[in-house]
Amino acid sequence: MFPDPPDDLTDLKRLRQEVEGYLELDLPELAEETLADLPGRASDHPLVLDARLAVLMHRKSWPEAVEAGLTGCAAVPGRPGFFIHTAFCLHEMGRTEEAHLLLLSGPAALRKEPLYHYNMSCYLAVLGKAVEARQHLNEAFRMDESLRTFARSDRDLKGMWDEL
Repeated sequence: MFPDPPDDLTDLKRLRQEVEGYLELDLPELAEETLADLPGRASDHPLVLDARLAVLMHRKSWPEAVEAGLTGCAAVPGRPGFFIHTAFCLHEMGRTEEAHLLLLSGPAALRKEPLYHYNMSCYLAVLGKAVEARQHLNEAFRMDESLRTFARSDRDLKGMWDEL
């Protein structure tokens, strides 16, 4: 697929888009084949790590996704997406306190992301911290009002549905 070796960032961005396209079509096996064709040294690139994480999340392979996500957090500590997605995977495994702590430990850039606040509200609600959960949820809505639609059916926020 790529010239040898795939050092070109354009090729890696194209690969990430290709993987995303396969996942949107619910074809994770083709996404995995695309990633399997990469030479070894390309597999550590943040775009490839992100693509692997996306495939694992699509498959709901939570333990493997957490491992891939933590690798991404360590490799690119300033990239909010790895922290948000890894925390989500931890939460899906019932490790909500760890998800909460991972988000708290992430880069300052996280606080500028609506999903940071939305997910924090979910984790805090599950952990029984309703006041803090509402604060984060209000901030998420302030940043992206469309999240209100998701919140109205999010089971983690069930205790707040009447307020939404």
